[in-house]
Amino acid sequence: MGDVMGKKALQAVACYDDLLEKLDLKVDTPVIFNLSDGRKKQIEKSVYGHNPFPGLLKLVLLSLRKKAVKRLYEDEKVLQTGPAAAILALDSVLVQEIGNIRNNIKENQPVMCDVDMAGLQVVRLYMSAYDGNNDFIKARCDSAVRVDNALNGSFYKYKTKDGRKFSAHVYYESQKKIMMETLGITKEPEKFVLSSLPFDKITTAKAVRQWNAQDLEEKTFENGACGCMLRTRQEWEESEVGKAVCEMPLFRLKKVNDEPKKKFGKFDKNIGPLSGIKVLDLTHIIAGPACTRLLAEAGADVLMVRRGKYVEQEQAMLELDGWAGKRSIQLDFNNPKQLEKAKKLVKEADVVVCSYQVGALDKFGLSEEDIHKLNPNVIYGSLRCFSDTVWNERPGWAPCAEDITGLSVRNGSLKKPVNLNGVPLDYIPGMILCAGILKALKLQLTEGGSYTVTGSLTRGGYWLHECTDLWEKLEGRVTFHTEKSSIVHNSRLPLWNDVFTKVPDTAVGNVYFTTPATNIGKEENTYRPNNMYFNDGKIGFRKKS
Repeated sequence: MGDVMGKKALQAVACYDDLLEKLDLKVDTPVIFNLSDGRKKQIEKSVYGHNPFPGLLKLVLLSLRKKAVKRLYEDEKVLQTGPAAAILALDSVLVQEIGNIRNNIKENQPVMCDVDMAGLQVVRLYMSAYDGNNDFIKARCDSAVRVDNALNGSFYKYKTKDGRKFSAHVYYESQKKIMMETLGITKEPEKFVLSSLPFDKITTAKAVRQWNAQDLEEKTFENGACGCMLRTRQEWEESEVGKAVCEMPLFRLKKVNDEPKKKFGKFDKNIGPLSGIKVLDLTHIIAGPACTRLLAEAGADVLMVRRGKYVEQEQAMLELDGWAGKRSIQLDFNNPKQLEKAKKLVKEADVVVCSYQVGALDKFGLSEEDIHKLNPNVIYGSLRCFSDTVWNERPGWAPCAEDITGLSVRNGSLKKPVNLNGVPLDYIPGMILCAGILKALKLQLTEGGSYTVTGSLTRGGYWLHECTDLWEKLEGRVTFHTEKSSIVHNSRLPLWNDVFTKVPDTAVGNVYFTTPATNIGKEENTYRPNNMYFNDGKIGFRKKS
């Protein structure tokens, strides 16, 4: 157990056991973390397959994949593989419990979680691939060229007048324009892209040096964009927003009213434990869609609302993985008839999940309170960047959450901060919100009630601090078998025979998604690739057969 992945398996055990205590969850399901001697070679080989980009972009994606996989098999200064395995295992435990209640099953099957594959889940952004749709290949290439600009804070951090570091996080063209105006950069935003990167970095560095870091942070948020001064953990904990985030639970579960118990009926074994449960998806980019994708994997009927077709989305580069398992309906809320259709769907839904900036949907009558009025028996899931009290209306993205909470500094240094591997503060908070929604669904089945579940990117980030603290305290004392979880070697579950799962004939052609890390039971695959199919231009939820 002395190798890197053996250590990460022990970290998963420690994080999982602690997670149950932190969330005050009593579960009877055994969790088994799997280590495979051949998984490293399998994953390293997979980075060369299903690379859809042409020319230079193919090499860029390959480089990102190779770097991500290399870091997966290195020690982590800030834990992320173990926590990812722990929260994914918990999600599957809760899915099984819901299915058992629905089908009156008394015996729990063990939940299997492959540690290597769990680590790969936070770099799904780089691994997802496709073929067969030239329009989508172009849309995704255009998206990649736009997003990798000099204001991409995942890669580029600039020194300010007072000697601090500042990172901008602008993944939509509208926010890029605001950030450039804030800095006084007069270049046309559409020309501020990958091809002009060397020159734009010089221009940006000069502009940022005119500001003190916190002044620039405040002005950026005031103008409606997102950027932050990089902080140490102590600076984060001592700030007003940091204190508010640290006081939050991992997810806040609030009972809104007393509704009778939900009766979802028996689940369809060909679809999964969440079959027939309707989820209205008002999310975008990565974190929110990662939550609803996990619900879709378990069989939920997920309907995503967007203004345009999948292939027309501005950030197709960042979004592909989050489309898995969903139907899409195109609605423009500025159109009264289409807005009324959206409200009708809210009334039909069992769960509504929103990850847009707080207040963005209020003017359409789709605030959290409005949604509970439209549907008194709904679960409303909300994912924000910051707390639900302080900075709750400010925009934010996962790399910003790393930089502002002190994770980038802890993972590197104040002089040379280093972001984590992949985008863990998109995927892991999405996994946490999923656990909160599943807990609320279980409560609806057993006690009744309507609920709001609130998660936060920065609270998910602070959990990684807590997991790392836990390991520093327990290293050398964690065993491979506890009352709640254990470690095995070389489980032969066919699910993990391939790193990619092919989903044919989707809205953008054949798609290859990263195979999930968890399975319910040790004998057969419970993951259903058919659940990952996605299509466009639908008119509503699926009709019951």
